[in-house]
Amino acid sequence: MTAAVAAGCGTVAKARKAQADVAEVMDDAKAQHQSFDPVKIGDHTLKNLVEYALTNRPSMVSKTIAVEEARIALKILDADAPIVSSTPWNSISANVKLGYSERSESKNFSNFAKKTDRSNPSSSLSLDLLIYDFGRNAAQKRAAAENVIAAELQLAEEGYKVFYQVASAYFTLLLNEALCDVAHSNVTQYASHLAQAEDMFEQGEAQYLDVLRAKLDLARATENAVLASNDVVVAGANLVAYLGVNAAEGDYRSVFGGRLGGLPKRIRAFADTSVSSTEAFAGARINAPQLKIARARLRSASSHVDYAIADLKPTVSASLSLNWTDPLWYWSWGLNAMQSIFTGWRKTLAVDRAVLEMQSRESDVQAAELLLSRNLEVALAERDNARKAAGTAKESVVSACENLDTVRAQFEVGDVSRIEFTDAVSSYADALGNEIKAFYRGQIAEAALFEILGEAPAYCNIDKKEEKK
Repeated sequence: MTAAVAAGCGTVAKARKAQADVAEVMDDAKAQHQSFDPVKIGDHTLKNLVEYALTNRPSMVSKTIAVEEARIALKILDADAPIVSSTPWNSISANVKLGYSERSESKNFSNFAKKTDRSNPSSSLSLDLLIYDFGRNAAQKRAAAENVIAAELQLAEEGYKVFYQVASAYFTLLLNEALCDVAHSNVTQYASHLAQAEDMFEQGEAQYLDVLRAKLDLARATENAVLASNDVVVAGANLVAYLGVNAAEGDYRSVFGGRLGGLPKRIRAFADTSVSSTEAFAGARINAPQLKIARARLRSASSHVDYAIADLKPTVSASLSLNWTDPLWYWSWGLNAMQSIFTGWRKTLAVDRAVLEMQSRESDVQAAELLLSRNLEVALAERDNARKAAGTAKESVVSACENLDTVRAQFEVGDVSRIEFTDAVSSYADALGNEIKAFYRGQIAEAALFEILGEAPAYCNIDKKEEKK
């Protein structure tokens, strides 16, 4: 009894502490004045960013709590287990009752005395034991155990989602930073061209229209550079949010302390893979979290059918009580068997309903397989297309760079028009942008494959920086 009281007090103390921990969040007034420590992440590798997000994202905390809830639900079922079970010590229900009463002799109300002349202290102890329930509890525990597995798999699935969100935002930020460099490089190109056109105009070697077109090109390039800078800020804000950092804890620049990448380098976090769709789907059917969750729910539904069938059968229980009323002691025991004779077909309909639930869960498994197949095909196609596009784009960059150098040299001697120069700069910028996009599209596709396949990300030893050639 002392142990039970101590356990109860400990549980209450933990509950009160948990309430105190969330009190500040519940209070609107306190929430307005809540302070946050600034966040600064020094290690900018994707692996470190993902690990940071896994420990800070609220969704991961929620899924972790869901696992604990499922485990507690399983433990609660042990309290209802019959004696003929794997946990009979949890099935016993014991109640202790202590009482004390006094009464006076019958008198007229006007002669009612303050002092009583008879007292009756009493106490009782009763035990209720479920001996056998024909598999009800075992079926419920099997279903609850599958719910625990499903909750754990949902936690793992959420981890893969967080990984992909961070990876996708990370590569998108690197892409936008590189495109921003391209945009500012264009500003430099057009500014140099404007100075050249003005100099040639002063020398009578170019028309004023060439100067006006050069000014227009510079203005457009400057506008594009501003838009590109804004894209960097938006991509940075997305990455910071996916890390689980709010605005009060810092923005993109303060959290990372600067830029993550840029035009001169390509940051590679994953090596190129070559797995085929057939091989990938075969592995995904076993490892993909969404499929494993669907199967766990199907097994849980099958256990619900077992329970519904077992609930058609009787239950066998026993009771024992010990009572004392001063000065007498007496005890009693009994053995009971209970069977429902007629419940308005509720129990048989419960069986039919459980079967329908199981069949619905089976359909969920098939739907999950189809969705997995579709997502896998799309990710593999994106990976292969990005790889091909990257190879073509590299060749285009080389050609566009040679063309720009040639046009620039010919413009100086008046052999090409201002339009040809503008086209050459635009073609080089487009080719360079396409090469950058293809590279990071491939990295995002590789990240998507890890999420879909349910495999741990295979990072490079460090995020490899590849020089642009």
